[in-house]
Amino acid sequence: MTTQRRCVRCLRARCLCALALSPPRAHAVELVILQHPLEQYEVKGTARLLALSLRHCQIMVGETFERPPNPQGRQEALLYPGPSPCALAATTPQQLRLFVLDGTWRKSRLLLHRNAWLQTLPRLALMAPKASQYTIRAHAGRSSHHLSTLEAVASALGELEPDASLASDLLTVQAGLVTQSWR
Repeated sequence: MTTQRRCVRCLRARCLCALALSPPRAHAVELVILQHPLEQYEVKGTARLLALSLRHCQIMVGETFERPPNPQGRQEALLYPGPSPCALAATTPQQLRLFVLDGTWRKSRLLLHRNAWLQTLPRLALMAPKASQYTIRAHAGRSSHHLSTLEAVASALGELEPDASLASDLLTVQAGLVTQSWR
């Protein structure tokens, strides 16, 4: 019986570090990814690649979370579809902290319902989400507008950040993940 060692950077048995942007890209929007525990070591997950690729991105793992301190007083929003999504056009990227839920739709709904403070945040919905290119976790009933965490963040940063190349660079990272032999 062989034990596989995990990489300390990407937490994968198969090292994915080479896929991440190097050096990590600067961006103005602060990202906080709230990750369901079952996603933490998911080989096909994209949140860890985001954290390795972006300077101002942190991952918190759990099912319930204390609201993190906001010492810079940034406006906080949740990247999640909802009944009344808000437009944050008046907010500059430097003034925004964006919370992102990482997990399947079922797990992300669980995170939303177990953390009442998330429900009080304005929701940022993507303007025009493109069809997902994340084919390695496709399953029956999944709609083409269901995006991976990386795709959703890339799309949001594409709308919010002044550097248009950031979103396409992140999608290149995901394309590398998709072309790996995972099956």
